[in-house]
Amino acid sequence: MNRQFSATHSRSATATSSLLIVLIVLISFLLFNKSVYCKIRLSTNSKEAKSTSTTTGGSYVPVYIMMPLDTVNNDGTLNNPTKIYNNLKQVKQVGTDGIMIDVWWGIVEGLAPKVYNFTAYTQLFTMCQQLGLKVEPVMSFHQCGTNVGDAAYIPLPKWVLQVGQNNPDIFYTDQNGHRDREYLSLGVDNVAIFPSGTPGKNRTAVDMYSDYMSSFMQTMSPFISSGVIEVIEIGLGPAGEMRYPSYQLQNNLNLSQSASQVGHADWGYAGPDDAGYYNSFPYQTGFFSENTADNYDSPYGKFFLSWYSGQLIQHGANILSRARNIFGKNIRIAGKIAGIHWWFFSSSHAAELTAGYYNNAFNDGYGAISQMFAQYDIDFEFTCMEMIDNEQPSNCACGPQELVAQTRATAWKYGLEYGGENALDIEGNYQANSQIINQSFSNGKAISGFTYLRMTDTLFAQGNFNAYAQLVSSLHNISSSKYEKVESIISSLKKQINKQ
Repeated sequence: MNRQFSATHSRSATATSSLLIVLIVLISFLLFNKSVYCKIRLSTNSKEAKSTSTTTGGSYVPVYIMMPLDTVNNDGTLNNPTKIYNNLKQVKQVGTDGIMIDVWWGIVEGLAPKVYNFTAYTQLFTMCQQLGLKVEPVMSFHQCGTNVGDAAYIPLPKWVLQVGQNNPDIFYTDQNGHRDREYLSLGVDNVAIFPSGTPGKNRTAVDMYSDYMSSFMQTMSPFISSGVIEVIEIGLGPAGEMRYPSYQLQNNLNLSQSASQVGHADWGYAGPDDAGYYNSFPYQTGFFSENTADNYDSPYGKFFLSWYSGQLIQHGANILSRARNIFGKNIRIAGKIAGIHWWFFSSSHAAELTAGYYNNAFNDGYGAISQMFAQYDIDFEFTCMEMIDNEQPSNCACGPQELVAQTRATAWKYGLEYGGENALDIEGNYQANSQIINQSFSNGKAISGFTYLRMTDTLFAQGNFNAYAQLVSSLHNISSSKYEKVESIISSLKKQINKQ
């Protein structure tokens, strides 16, 4: 299929206003002053989350920090070990629980099939062990260098790219023929066209991922058995997230078969041809508009979106089932879902649909994902924890706050652990920190962990590092009495001000 399925995405002197200002100052004090914690108590159910109760009655949310993308050089060596050790020591001193690190496929198996080099990662994990830091490794099967904030370029293994030179359909392709070499198409999950190092014996994409994870397990078993590694995140798509890159699948064989099974063979020739272009608004397209023939809510639209999202969920299951078998039942495994918040307040949720999440006003797409995750006991990790609705483009109907709330509630409904990340740089941003804390506790329950994006040179500037340290401290003793109740008061006061 060579069609694009894309849509991008008063009065200040009044007594009430003065009270609001005072209250906001008080909130900042509550959020970041540890001396207040001993006066706030809330009972928690320790079985509900990996976060634990503290002696002051709050919940302890572990905080991990993402390492720089270029922590390991493309040649497989550790990038400035002395600097890394000193930085790790500093974040540990302010209470950081651990690090998250991409274990790049393009570096570890970059030279030849089934030739793995984890040396630099072993060196890094040893540093963490010495300092008392946990490690959450990410099996990163995607390219680095094409996403917001990427400071390094790490392509897929060169021998994989060579297969793509002869068979470019292993990559997602847009309507103009552009190949996205960031991640292999799910269409080759079970197609044996990749070399294994043994003449005459090829591997599927899932085989390659499995061999890689098996080698990691064998090499890093001492860190797993000692508890340095408690969670392993499995990359499932572009940027490590289980999603499409907003390009349609080239191979339409499965679509054709699915269409025939529901008695509409004509639906199986291609995807929607009126879904717009990269910068289209939903209402400028036929597929994402309201009351148009064959739109997203038509019988055809529902069929296609079910198929499209179903293929993505099956892709996740293909890899996560292997991961669970390889790593066993005694270690936590996580998968990341992207925070596609554009057009959340529209009926179609066009951006989410494009990414492969069949979530709109009529369908709960994250329920199907959570159900699959629950089958393999997978933690649900989600981005955009720091984002606030009114800071997003007003003409894109964004709803990051509501999206976090929906995914969190859905994951918990299915008994999953829910971990959060910030999506963009928040160094020195106390408002973002406050939002993260608000989103980390809901209905008497805390999330299982938070990962801070990311360790940089500028993070260690005094102002930025103080803000980071206060965020860590706050997440280590969090309860609804500080956040949910005060947030409710602020909301009420804002409504009173707006009436004046």
